Amino acid sequence: MNTKRVLLPAHGHLSDANARHSHPAEKGSWIWHPDRRSTETAVVRFTRKFRMESAAQIQLHVTADQRFQLRCDGVDLSYGPDRCDPQHWTVQTIELELDAGDHCLEALVWWIAEQESFAPRTDGGKVEVPGPPMAQMTWRPGFLLYSEDVPAELINTGEAAWMAADLTDAVDLFKMRIPHYIDVGPSFGFDMAAWQSIEAVPAQTTIGPVVENPHGVRRPGWCLFPAMLPEQHRQFRSGGCIRAVRESWDESAFTEAETQNLESWQGLCEGEGLTIEAGKELTLIWDLAEYSCGYAGLEVAGGTGATIEFDWAEALYEAPTADDVDHTTFKGHRSNVIDKSFLGYGDRWELNGSDGLLPALWWRAGRFVRVRISTGREALVLKGLGFLQTGYPLECAAEWQSSDKDWDGLIPMFDNSFKCSAHETWTDSPYYEQLSYVGDDRLHMLSNYAGYADDRVSRYAILNFAWSAAPSGLVAERYPSAWRQESLTYSMLWPIILKDFMMWRDDMAFVKAQLPHLRTIMANTEALPHDGDLMTARNGWPFIDWVKEWKEGCGPGVREGDSSLVNLHWVLSLQAAAAVEATCGDEGYAHRWEKKAQAVMAAILERYWDAERKLLLDTTGEHLISEHAQYYALITGLLSRDQARGCLAALQSELPMAEGSIYSTFYLLDALYQLGEEDAFHRRLDFWRGLLPQGFTATPEAPEPSRSDAHAWGSHPFFHSFASIAGIRPSAPGYAKVKIAPLPGEMTHIHCRSLHPQGMIQVKMDFTEAAVVADVELPGSLTGEFVWKGQTLTLSAGENHVRLS
Repeated sequence: MNTKRVLLPAHGHLSDANARHSHPAEKGSWIWHPDRRSTETAVVRFTRKFRMESAAQIQLHVTADQRFQLRCDGVDLSYGPDRCDPQHWTVQTIELELDAGDHCLEALVWWIAEQESFAPRTDGGKVEVPGPPMAQMTWRPGFLLYSEDVPAELINTGEAAWMAADLTDAVDLFKMRIPHYIDVGPSFGFDMAAWQSIEAVPAQTTIGPVVENPHGVRRPGWCLFPAMLPEQHRQFRSGGCIRAVRESWDESAFTEAETQNLESWQGLCEGEGLTIEAGKELTLIWDLAEYSCGYAGLEVAGGTGATIEFDWAEALYEAPTADDVDHTTFKGHRSNVIDKSFLGYGDRWELNGSDGLLPALWWRAGRFVRVRISTGREALVLKGLGFLQTGYPLECAAEWQSSDKDWDGLIPMFDNSFKCSAHETWTDSPYYEQLSYVGDDRLHMLSNYAGYADDRVSRYAILNFAWSAAPSGLVAERYPSAWRQESLTYSMLWPIILKDFMMWRDDMAFVKAQLPHLRTIMANTEALPHDGDLMTARNGWPFIDWVKEWKEGCGPGVREGDSSLVNLHWVLSLQAAAAVEATCGDEGYAHRWEKKAQAVMAAILERYWDAERKLLLDTTGEHLISEHAQYYALITGLLSRDQARGCLAALQSELPMAEGSIYSTFYLLDALYQLGEEDAFHRRLDFWRGLLPQGFTATPEAPEPSRSDAHAWGSHPFFHSFASIAGIRPSAPGYAKVKIAPLPGEMTHIHCRSLHPQGMIQVKMDFTEAAVVADVELPGSLTGEFVWKGQTLTLSAGENHVRLS
């Protein structure tokens, strides 16, 4: 069966949504199970059997609230909808080739009610009740499928005779103990006897087609919007190896004996089956070899009364038992299993003896999977171990090779981090939150532009953040998000993100379309409380960085409205807005924002400059200093030469100061690159050089004790490899010109290919202590310059030979 997702163009304006037709699916109807209220958790299987009199290619428009899995004749068609908000509710369009004859469409749809943190128990106590993922926005439960290519009564919801089976009582929603903030929704427990035996009834139409209103009165609810992303990658995968076997469900640390003589178990990872006798308990630790994301993919036969658990962990913990693990527990070497305990989360199945693939509603993440099996009165056949690997179909186009083989070995780890964090949005952590944060996404996007041709997930993030500003006037810290989170500082990053896109991609129409958002966000930010030219606002969570000396990521003076750090964010935001306006918008706005940036910077220096120590303070009346104030000030380019020397000297001094985290070190590296501080730049990369020897296969959120072992904000050295070490950066909007200014450190050779809108920039460079010999090939009509130790050479389109000393 041939099938593909089709990306339709968006039509109309949000002000006309649900008042004028802008999407074909608005002519369709929504359905739900007749016995389920719109406020209660439900899992529903919709089916429609139909007959095609002749072969045909048709388009299906499909969506649901909250989630759906759509299949035709047992073949996956689409999972969705892509994460979105109700004002831009994603409709996925599927092109499907159907043969003549009988067919069956099946949609597994679920909706999880928002819960209080705790619900009353029958004994008077309280139990924690899981709600939906924080990243999941909603209006009410429903399912819609619509096609204009066949008669409405054949397959369209509300017209065709769709059947609905209420599977809610066959699925238990529960929450497992994880000693960190986690908000990806519940674990699912399936009663397979109930799952397979529930009778279906006719589905009920809950909401009819959108009726156009000539008076501009908009119907409340979903505003349908065409999908902007391709279908998520889904491919069955096995492999890896069994690292430990235990003939019980005991949760103590694994012994050396339990990790030995496992050759006979390895066939499970290669698709071979295994029979577990009746009345047995078994625990398997499956090492996937690298950090991965996927749905459990277990196929079974027999095993009436058996229970299977499939739990994911990023690594095992250095603790005697799972109960001893807390937020301070170290994980140690990520590949080690001996003397470590497993603590993770996942899903459960109570089996009824039938054969087949077990259902899975949501994907999980990690490197290790614990499979626990308890058989009842009948033996169970496990037909191999596997999972349905999933994620955005992100493929790296850039190439990197250097004389530093240790650094070269990090590039695949960075790539894996991005692939594990790219889904229906960029995510901060695939294991813990699966949320799209402005600060995280800026770093993801820059690496996307430098190394990956497909930038649609980054464009989608830019739009989502722009749309998020409607309720408060400021960009939400994370979005989509069921519970809105405000952050003044992250909101001020959005203009910078837009400028990044303008520089690295050649699509000025997209940038110009964001000008109304840019101007609204800038006006709302400028209107916040000020003391003269200095911003005193502290809206939401004005996060700066995770620094152990700071409370909740806010530096000195941030919560009090007296912060150089907040104001430096404002300066950088103003500069970015000015650059966007100068290129794509209005010179008047550009002049206004540039003048404002200079005024704010002058006020920062007047209030926070420590003339004695020649550095920038975090707040007034304190001698507290941070790396952050120095490198944010340097990046502005508005310091005098002496002030820049002072900030740089402070960064390289032994003065006690708050140090930047993995995340904010991106900005430190950028400042050092711009100043040509080669030795200092490369010293700051030592943390990443230590990751592979510790067994990491993705970049962590923080040093030990780290919560997340896959935080793509920690992979920003991928960007710096191409843009700083090789020094390949746009020097004009639309990447109209390139500047290549390498900072190789001790590398004697770099051969790389970096992405450009017209093709690939290819560079081969050989370095001695004071000289460089390079071959540079620029794609299309691209021109630029090569800079080396104060010397500049013009680069022409095509092949160039460089020799500078």
